[in-house]
Amino acid sequence: MSRINTNVASLVSRINLFKANSDLQVSLNRLSTGLRINTGKDDPAGLIASEALCSDIVSINRAISNTQQADGLVATTEGALSQISQLLNDIRGLVTESANTGALSSEQIAANQLQVDASLEAIDRIAASTSFQGKKLLDGSLGFVTSSVSSTNIAALDIQQASLPSSGSLALTVNVTTAAAKTTITSSNANLVGAVVVEIKGSKGAEVFTFGTGTTAAAIVAAVSMVSNAIGVDATTNGAGAYVFTSQKYGADAIVEVTAISGTFTGAGTRATGTDVAGNVNGAVVSGKGLSITLNTSTLDLQASLTRLSERRSAAPASTSRGVALSSNSGRMC
Repeated sequence: MSRINTNVASLVSRINLFKANSDLQVSLNRLSTGLRINTGKDDPAGLIASEALCSDIVSINRAISNTQQADGLVATTEGALSQISQLLNDIRGLVTESANTGALSSEQIAANQLQVDASLEAIDRIAASTSFQGKKLLDGSLGFVTSSVSSTNIAALDIQQASLPSSGSLALTVNVTTAAAKTTITSSNANLVGAVVVEIKGSKGAEVFTFGTGTTAAAIVAAVSMVSNAIGVDATTNGAGAYVFTSQKYGADAIVEVTAISGTFTGAGTRATGTDVAGNVNGAVVSGKGLSITLNTSTLDLQASLTRLSERRSAAPASTSRGVALSSNSGRMC
């Protein structure tokens, strides 16, 4: 007759020992790694959250490192620009001092000129040598490259910031809807019928003129032309022999104002202003001032000076487009 020998207490003790050894191994792993979760079976949901957090931590640490490098680059650039600013202030002081030709000798002025030349050479040297981790900062190599810019339409173009697509280049279309204009005041009669004292005012200043009876338009034009650069107003005669006062500047800041202090003067009591340019760049409305346009958006920041096409525009001009191709000189820039 066979027997089945059992020892339930021994089996329970063996199971408890195995469980204790397993828990001990987990505790030792946690102590050695310092982590609560070492394998997926420790906490599956917690492991997923932990991996996501670890990924975020790596990205944040890299962002901190990038910020520290950027701070170093900015500090290097700021130090160089501070030196350049100091040199420019020194040059301005020397130029102002040298303007006192009545008190300074020619030797002193020559010495100031030598110091100005030395300061300019120092500025060029700083611009050429300032670098951060091998990258030149102030020599212009980090700027944007423009191409296909029509010199007949755009006199100057300055790109401060642009977000370029993956291709590394961006086509810009400058669309002018309203051309800049000067302002004019035209007389209706050529010769004065009586003596007059008149003030003519422009964007730069004003001048008072005294004209006698019968003064011709040519004489008036000659008198105003002598001070045209001082007051910002040009004087000409038209085909009918009448005088025409025209602002030298373009835009709303360009003014021509004629005031009769005594006597009768055609056009007196009139103040005329010019017209600022208006338009858009790739559909974005620009801010116009005279012949200059400014655009400041999150993706594009530019300033441009247009040529004097307003002198040839019609009363209701059609839109005029000017194309510009923009690319980065140093890879992707944002």
